[in-house]
Amino acid sequence: MPRCTRNACGQDYEEAANDPISCQYHPGKPEFHEGLKGWTCCKPRVHSFDEFMDIRGCKLGPHSSEPKHKEDPFKADLTKYDDVLPEPQAAAAPSTQRLAAAASAPEPIDEDPEGVEIPAGAKCKRNGCDAAYVSGEESCQDEQCQFHPGKALFHEGNKGWTCCKPRVTEFDEFLRIAGCKTGRHLFVGTQPDTKVQADKCRHDYYQSGSSVIMSIYAKKIDRESSWVKFSPEMLLVHLVYGDGKTYDDGFKLFSEIDPSRSSCEFLSTKAELSLAKKSMASWPALERNDDN
Repeated sequence: MPRCTRNACGQDYEEAANDPISCQYHPGKPEFHEGLKGWTCCKPRVHSFDEFMDIRGCKLGPHSSEPKHKEDPFKADLTKYDDVLPEPQAAAAPSTQRLAAAASAPEPIDEDPEGVEIPAGAKCKRNGCDAAYVSGEESCQDEQCQFHPGKALFHEGNKGWTCCKPRVTEFDEFLRIAGCKTGRHLFVGTQPDTKVQADKCRHDYYQSGSSVIMSIYAKKIDRESSWVKFSPEMLLVHLVYGDGKTYDDGFKLFSEIDPSRSSCEFLSTKAELSLAKKSMASWPALERNDDN
């Protein structure tokens, strides 16, 4: 059964049932700019990558399995990139523990459990790899997969990965950045801990010459119990929100700020932080990466 390659579709379909309005897709290209994500063919703009993937197509037509043209290589199946920065990075933990762990150990790499059943044709879930499962002998050997262990980073027109240094401006060039690590393919992986993910808050940011505006998304924030602590190189956050949920995090800022001129405001759906830069220079990322 063929799979539709049109942007925002990716459905399997039968040729006999492929009528002129079977597919709802985007004829344009993805557009990421200053923290906003959308398509060139329509107006909706969102902040997070999962919201971007949920933008419904703006045109109807038949499904197509034709390969993408060189000038329009955007893939319909990009769910593996749902953690594009500056989205939440790791499961929430007390800020001091998170910062210590980030400085001392790399993020663990998921592996398929021993003896797990893998369906034929399953796609590798690792960033930068699109291999399909054939058999254990052909598809589950060491060093077969070339992938990116880090997260996708889109900022101010530049695109790349947090695990390596190449940066490009075009989305098709981003998709062609060769993986910086080799290992086994990941076709199934381990199931995420939903309890840990429930207390994880999405955040993003944009900037001007003098400040960085950061938003941490959480509804019904308890203004009496929540706090934010500013220091020149670090940001500590404690939010109590929803029905008693807590979010604790710490951020090693890319560059120094002036705590006396920085502020935080708790709104109905988010905490909005204004970080006063000490230097007018542009930040390529919210946090510094001491590994690169």
